[in-house]
Amino acid sequence: MLDADEPLWDVLEEHLDEAEFLWGQWEQSLVAPNYTLEEVETTVEPRLFAHLDGLVIGGAAAAERLLVPALESDESTRVSAAASALLLGPVESALDTLFTVLQDLPEQRPGLVRAFACSDRADLVPRLRACLSDVDEAIVAAAAEALLFRDEPVSDALSVLLASDEPSTRSLGLRALAGEANGAAQVRAIHAGLADDDPQVVDAAISAGLLLAPAPTWTRVRARAEEPDGDLALLLLALRGQAGDHAAVAALLADPSRRPAAIHALGHVGAPEWVDACLEWLDDAAAGPLIGEMMQALTGVALEDEGLTLAVEDESLEHTPEDDLPRPDPLPTMQWWLRRRAQYEDGQRYLHGRPRTRAEVCEGLINGPMRRRPALLLDLQLAAPRGVLLRLQPRAPVARQREQLTELRRALGAR
Repeated sequence: MLDADEPLWDVLEEHLDEAEFLWGQWEQSLVAPNYTLEEVETTVEPRLFAHLDGLVIGGAAAAERLLVPALESDESTRVSAAASALLLGPVESALDTLFTVLQDLPEQRPGLVRAFACSDRADLVPRLRACLSDVDEAIVAAAAEALLFRDEPVSDALSVLLASDEPSTRSLGLRALAGEANGAAQVRAIHAGLADDDPQVVDAAISAGLLLAPAPTWTRVRARAEEPDGDLALLLLALRGQAGDHAAVAALLADPSRRPAAIHALGHVGAPEWVDACLEWLDDAAAGPLIGEMMQALTGVALEDEGLTLAVEDESLEHTPEDDLPRPDPLPTMQWWLRRRAQYEDGQRYLHGRPRTRAEVCEGLINGPMRRRPALLLDLQLAAPRGVLLRLQPRAPVARQREQLTELRRALGAR
């Protein structure tokens, strides 16, 4: 006879498998062009949370037999799902177990840090903060990454992070500066980062320098935009839009290797003349979907609903957000644009068919495609009053994002 108190192991194993799968789906939805915040909140996320809750119901037995062993998985999504279930559950030793794994299993740290970052457990923060004084720099960096995602300061670890030999760790330290109470005192670190040999460190220094050291930062942005991987700099020039900025971005349309990044950047300007400038590449497999996205953002049109797309089979080995963009049918799409071109004035920025105002950008953060939200946030930050840091984590659970959006709009004084 079956023990009445014995968990239904096949059901719990299915919960874990589904939670692993849905964690990956959730991560994709958070950066996808075909999801909005509400759609994430009502489709993928509740399904993920339901399976995590199912694992929590399994109690200590499920934790010991399924969740703790899953923390050693080679699949980051399985580690994140198992760790999240442990963080949600009542098992008192869960935190001890998770921090032992953090210390002992370097390959599992990314999945574990992601679970820490997304958890709302209050008692997790002191444990993470304690790791900031660890002798292992990698542990310090892992804890700092989770704390920064939760908008927690990491002042005690800044000197360690900024002095690291690891570019990813130096980048983490630079990203932390803008949110620190004494961030303005770290301008020298930003100057060093802007001159660093590693591109990711330079981009992190640029992100911090926009708030704390704008003059040397914008000088570096112009030079960085010319570099093969200077996509962030291209976007920043497009959003700033001072004399010569848009022309500098548009000049790279002639370079096939930089063209997609230039189109993406110009697509965040929202001015019709840049759609005109890109039309000749509508039939290009890489550029076409980005031009379609540019049109959708500017006009608010849904290309699929207008019958302006081609059916294309995704043959890529690694899925990217761009793979979810619709592929425009070149001739009908061009004809559609030319019929509506007179509705839009050169030099005027538009978003979803209306003049691009701060209120419209805020609306885009709330109801627009997930893929475009980081650039909208950056646009708002560039126009925010000096010293105002807008906090929003576009890859956080939706409930947290909604709280952050409320605070963001309050900071901007937006209705």
